[in-house]
Amino acid sequence: MAKIRNWSFKDLSSFLKDYGFICENIEGSHHYYVGRIEGKDRLVQAMLSVKERDSQSLKTMKLAIRHSGIPKGYFNEWRNGRAIHKEIIG
Repeated sequence: MAKIRNWSFKDLSSFLKDYGFICENIEGSHHYYVGRIEGKDRLVQAMLSVKERDSQSLKTMKLAIRHSGIPKGYFNEWRNGRAIHKEIIG
């Protein structure tokens, strides 16, 4: 499976919005998205700093995958063709 690399802030926020997350809070460069995946409330952080605007760090992406509850493969599928697995939303 391909590694999660070179996701911009815009890519990550669009992905989260497509999966039903909304930006609930902003603290400086930290944007906090809340959503519900497979019946569990989730909180995911995305960074809009100068350093991570064009490419989220690998650490940020790994945390986004873990905290979102969305399988890593779904991130790759969305990136390749904007596929959304609606069965896990809610």
